[in-house]
Amino acid sequence: MPKPPTIRSLARRLRLSVATVSEALRDSPRVHATTRARVHRAAAVAGYQRNALLGAALSAVRQSRHHHFRGTIALIDIDEADQSLYLPFHREIALGAEARALELGFGTELFWVGHQAPAMTPRRLPEILHARGIAGAVLLPFHTAQDFSEFDFSRIAAVHMDHCLIRPRLHTIMPDHYVSMMQLLARLTQRGYCRIGLCIEARKDARVKGKWSAAFRTFDQSGIPALVAEMLTREDFLDWFNETQPDVVVGHVQRIVDWLRESSLAVPDDVGFVNLNMTERTAPCAGLDLGPRRLGATAVETVVGMLHRQERGVPASPQTIGLEAMWIDGPTLRAAPLQPVT
Repeated sequence: MPKPPTIRSLARRLRLSVATVSEALRDSPRVHATTRARVHRAAAVAGYQRNALLGAALSAVRQSRHHHFRGTIALIDIDEADQSLYLPFHREIALGAEARALELGFGTELFWVGHQAPAMTPRRLPEILHARGIAGAVLLPFHTAQDFSEFDFSRIAAVHMDHCLIRPRLHTIMPDHYVSMMQLLARLTQRGYCRIGLCIEARKDARVKGKWSAAFRTFDQSGIPALVAEMLTREDFLDWFNETQPDVVVGHVQRIVDWLRESSLAVPDDVGFVNLNMTERTAPCAGLDLGPRRLGATAVETVVGMLHRQERGVPASPQTIGLEAMWIDGPTLRAAPLQPVT
């Protein structure tokens, strides 16, 4: 089997110095444009692939960084409405990603995509990442659906963290919303609740491909229709609640507890409440910990594996890794019945 081409073999073939070929492949302005083009053509013909991990490590050594550094992984968020707002769930993902990256010898850096500085457009950001030798990226969960058709992933090993990327389709790391909901409903049933109501905003369900509501319809036997609202209001909620009379409400909006208490209902004595994402809680409650730090760590592990396997670009067969949420008990549910002594 022939040996893969190297910078040294390209230099011999082109009768150039190793330093010149190396600089040309990094698009250094110190090399004449004609020579850079010639080197890139020869590299493409020979099938040369740049080792991004080695390049980043050498760059780190040149900058006197620590000896175990292997590169930087970009954390990419969306700058919506020209406001670079770092949501709590994203912050937790970033903390998990940063911790796991350090264990694997990598650093992380946050970048914003948008049209208002300091954000960069989807067309511009890949150029910046390539110029800085960053070949791995984690796209944080997007608040709304996004089209990244202009984003050049050809030189990047990237994963996404929910299903709100319209184009292209990347490997995805996300909570297993369907299984987590099924386990939540089974737990509530075991605790004695028999009229479980789901109350959720449509965008929350849409961003996970309807998995919350699908699991609810599959499991629930009480016949209570789910309230799926564009924007949940006190009036809509109370109309639905008074008509359906659930004994426990499952949802994202913790204001539900206030609305119930304002209607002279005691939580949890009269009705219980479960929060589907504990990162969004505003007071102590029962709910699901979607594990944002575990998600960030898993995303980094996946990207590092792709880098080592020299996997770049949009995958032919995108895969999804789903992590089950953890149950957190709390004061918005009545106490679990004691297990009988045997």
